[in-house]
Amino acid sequence: MSEVLHLQSRAYPVHHNSPPLGLDSFRVPGHGELRPAPGELGTLVYNPDHTIELDLKEIITGVITLPGTEIVGCHARILSAGSILVTYALRHEADLRLLPLADLDALDARVNNVLREADGPVLAAVLAAAVACGLVQGLALRPDLASGGEASPVDRQSARYNCHFVTEEPPWATDPRLPQLSPGPHCRILLPYTYAWDRDPATPLHELRTMLEPTDIATAQQSLLVGALLGGRRILVDLAKAEHPMTDVHAFRRFLDGVWSDYHHLDGYRIESDQGPRATYLAARDSIGLDNTQERADKLLGYVGNSLLAAASQRTEALDTRLNRVASSLAMVAAASFSLDVAVFLLPDVSLAPRIGVVSSLIALTAAGILAVFLPNRRRWRPPSRRGAAGPARRVPRGRTAAPAPVPAPGPDGLPADPSPQP
Repeated sequence: MSEVLHLQSRAYPVHHNSPPLGLDSFRVPGHGELRPAPGELGTLVYNPDHTIELDLKEIITGVITLPGTEIVGCHARILSAGSILVTYALRHEADLRLLPLADLDALDARVNNVLREADGPVLAAVLAAAVACGLVQGLALRPDLASGGEASPVDRQSARYNCHFVTEEPPWATDPRLPQLSPGPHCRILLPYTYAWDRDPATPLHELRTMLEPTDIATAQQSLLVGALLGGRRILVDLAKAEHPMTDVHAFRRFLDGVWSDYHHLDGYRIESDQGPRATYLAARDSIGLDNTQERADKLLGYVGNSLLAAASQRTEALDTRLNRVASSLAMVAAASFSLDVAVFLLPDVSLAPRIGVVSSLIALTAAGILAVFLPNRRRWRPPSRRGAAGPARRVPRGRTAAPAPVPAPGPDGLPADPSPQP
């Protein structure tokens, strides 16, 4: 095995209530039993933030094998801020220190794709079991996930992951396209979402997970915003197709409340964390463009909110129109019934033929009134007449020619004399 420990931290946005204090083991159907343990973020210096720790190594290694790679560990951390971090620890037979940065990044992408495809059903079963046993409560899912009948809160489209290479004196240089960033100690940002850590790879995994917290928190925030962008885009698609019944306004509002609450909860990391992790966190935010994503989410979700209000107003107007038509038809039926009662009272001894004529005429008038109420009123469009469009012809007044002013006679000195002053 090489002297490089390959870590991948994946963040899933799951908006839920704070985890309970009492933790009992629960069974995952088809995968055995899990025993959650309480924990907390170790890089916070002021106020602790509690987590729930789940060791998934036995479950994952029982269903996933990677040729030439050993899965040293697989760990899940349920944050109180509505995110779940799944961290893999891998060792490769090849010496990663000999690979250039581009090949190293390509290797990481291939491994991540294999793991994402293989562990998707396993993680979905674990999170569904956690929801069923009450470990994760008060979910606020994206509207498309809720309407699709998904039993698990796993949102693979919104998930984002970090890549970490832990080795002593990492040989890889930072990509020149990145801006000059100053992360905390032991950290070097190679690419967006890709980091090298100058640390002994034999360090216990729980210490390494604590070391990775600043970058993983920034990635968890990015996953929250990406989920919000996907949800907002889905709402706009439904509105553009006029599929109003598929748009649950209240579910979307609860989802957005969870998004912004959890995002700003995690954003407090820049204040609550220690100096070194805080520098790494701010540098990671800059490298992945988190502030730009937040600005895009603000604009898109604001536009979605205005569109939902317009759609709700349109539905209310259509409902009022239907109610008015129903009320008008009921009024006409009542008037016809009253007219029929009056006719029967005034003509008690009339033969059958006049009675049939009165009843049929009242029924015809009632039907005509109902049709006039329910049929849409369409105004016939008439093209404007030429005379009305051009307007009446106007007489152009003749131009008046001013009479030329008289030329003054020359004076004694040969120059023209001054004109006489005007009164």
